[in-house]
Parts: sequence; structure tokens; C-alpha cells
Amino acid sequence: MKIKRLALLKTAFLLTVFLLPALLFAQQELKPAMDWLTFDQVRTLYKENPKPIMVFFYKAGNDSSQLMLKKAFDQKEVCLYTSAKFYSVKFDINSKTDVTFMDGKVYKKNPNKPYHDLVTLLLGNKPKAPTVLLYDDQNKGFPFVGYKDYPELLCMLVYISENVDKTSKYETWRPAYFRTFPPNSRASQIPLAVKWLSLKEALTQNTANPKGIFVTFYAKNNASSSVMLANAFSHKTVAEYLNKNFYCVRLDAQTSDTLVWDKQYINKHESGNYHELAKKMMKDKMEFPSIFYFDATNRLILNENSYLSPEALYLLSNYVVSESYKTKAFADFIKTFKFEFNDIVPREHENAEPVEKSTK
Repeated sequence: MKIKRLALLKTAFLLTVFLLPALLFAQQELKPAMDWLTFDQVRTLYKENPKPIMVFFYKAGNDSSQLMLKKAFDQKEVCLYTSAKFYSVKFDINSKTDVTFMDGKVYKKNPNKPYHDLVTLLLGNKPKAPTVLLYDDQNKGFPFVGYKDYPELLCMLVYISENVDKTSKYETWRPAYFRTFPPNSRASQIPLAVKWLSLKEALTQNTANPKGIFVTFYAKNNASSSVMLANAFSHKTVAEYLNKNFYCVRLDAQTSDTLVWDKQYINKHESGNYHELAKKMMKDKMEFPSIFYFDATNRLILNENSYLSPEALYLLSNYVVSESYKTKAFADFIKTFKFEFNDIVPREHENAEPVEKSTK
């Protein structure tokens, strides 16, 4: 059985939905523009409201730099997304302007050196333009060198803003993202591999034939939730393992449905429009995708609030099912657990490179 990617909204639509108020405002304008800030402005704003930082290093007169400014950074989705999720700075690698960086130190252009001291600090002695340097919420920097079109840029931005960098390398995330959101926007199909049940059905079946419940919460404005659906949950080996060992439930964290767990829960439509049950299970840490493993008596075993690749989800599921969590840490478990499977998720996009066979 297969489903069309109606739930996996194309990138252009999905990422604009993040910011309805900003989008409504933008519709009054002919064209949104990047909200480029200075380092001084970012340093002040960051103290009041920390969020990821994007630095675009360019070179005046450099064709690739100018093309990226005109073809990638002028796209509505990029402008709106960066405005909400990042503090954005553009900086000429040959700039002669003194800059007070985030560390409070002043960096200058030494006339005896080819590049600005800040550029050398962040990009090394041989910087290339253009380069996009993204800092996550832990101030860890990720440089992306060379020209990037706007679909690639969005992929990079989501990788950092949704904390995918905490659990996956970019070379693994990228093909998974483009399998879900192909730049050509073709309607495609993905395997409906996991047997998703309603929460009521899962509780009923777990009572009649106990084996455990797997719950995942997603948000429609969260791209990595859709990427995980199209990749990890659509991987044959992973899905078969989940179906065998759990009753699986996938819930919209913002649903208006009344849900029953240990008692009845509703959506009060408060800040964030999150459902009571989602807030309770996630302990108000609303980061998606979020997964929960419950035992045969509906007791929580463990949960994870992050994107997981097919390999990572398979590993974590085996850690739970084998009950290794009772005797060893997950880090120790993965040192000894071995498995091998091919990545069988279909690839409709020519730029979605195959994920290499994993042996762990």
C-alpha cells in the first residue's frame, strides 16, 4: 500500500507555513527581502533571544556570490525562514571594517594579510567565497562552501534550526531531505510501511494482546517530521521491526481531537496550539519529531525528541526490545550490536545520493 505525499508538503509551502503572521505581512509586500544584520546587532539580539546564526561570506565581484544573493537569498521561503529561525549576517571576506564578534573581541583587516582577521578565524587561511556558516543553538559552526541554490539552502537551514545536526551527519540528512522534498516538486509516492493505529486502537489491542506501544508526535510545520516519515518509517526493515514489536501510533501534536491515555486530554488551543497529551508526554519540550516507547503495561521506557535516520531508529528500537536499557547505556549497546541492511527508500530525485550500506 502506498500514499501520496500530501502530508509531506513541498518545501516551498511547508516552510512558509512556519510563519503565518510574517507571511500575512509579506503578502502585503511585492517581495520580501533578507533581514541582514550587523554583528553588533546580532550580539545584542542574541542576549535577549538566543537562536541560530547564519553568516554568509561573499566576495565583491565574485560571480557565484552575486548569483547566490540573487537566486537563493531572494526567494520568499528563504527570506521568511531565516527571518524567523536565524540571525543573518553577510560579510565580505575582503572587508576592511573593524568588527566586534560574538566573543566581544574586535577583529580587523591587517593590511599585510590577504583577508580580514575574522574571516581567517572562522574559515581558515584559505577562505572561499561564497561560504554559508551556520551556528546551531550550542554555537557549533557548520561551514557550507560554494554556491548553493535555494532548495539546497533550505535543506541546510532546516538541518540546523530543527537540531537534526545533533543526531545525523549532513551527508546522511541531505539525501533523506531531498527524497521527501524533491526540488522538481513532482508528486511522488512512499511506502506505507508502518501500520499506524489510532491511540484508542493501540490501547485496546495492547490490553487484549500486550506487546508495547510506540508513539510518535509530529508537527505539520516541522520539516524533519516529514523527512522521518518518508525515510525511517518507510524503511522496510525498520517498519517490520516496529510492527512486530509494538502497536504504532502517529499523532499530530496540534490535533483538535479528544485523546484518551490515562485520562481524557483535549487541545485547549493555548500558546503554540499544542494538545494537552503532547505537552504532558513531551514535558512541554516541544521539539519534533518526538518518539516514545511504552511497555506492555503502558509504562514509559524511554523517549527521544529528535530526528532519527533509519539506522538510528532501528538501533534504538532494538535497544528497547532487547531490554538492554535495563543493564547498559545506549552508547555501550551500539558498540556491540551489529546489523546490516540496504537503504530501500525510493529515490525520485536525481540529487538524492544513495545512503551507503550500514554495518554497525
